[in-house]
Amino acid sequence: MTETEINKIVSKVLRAHLRDLGFERVTVRPEQDFDDSTILRITVYLKKSDVPPARLTDALHEIRSELLNKGENRFVPLSSQSPNEEMIDEDVD
Repeated sequence: MTETEINKIVSKVLRAHLRDLGFERVTVRPEQDFDDSTILRITVYLKKSDVPPARLTDALHEIRSELLNKGENRFVPLSSQSPNEEMIDEDVD
């Protein structure tokens, strides 16, 4: 699948599941994981910070199902980010 096709599916699903939590945007970044496999790291940006984990899990399940149905089999970790949260890019000692 192309990045455009993946972004379209991911945005559609997350917007539907998280609209009431202030869905703003989403990023999808291909990257290498610990065993050198390519993954699709998804970050959803929301206005509200109190996101029920079940909502993210449900959205991730739907994203994964739609991507698999289209032949995309890379692992998909999903995280959320809100204005009140600090994003940490690397481990802090």
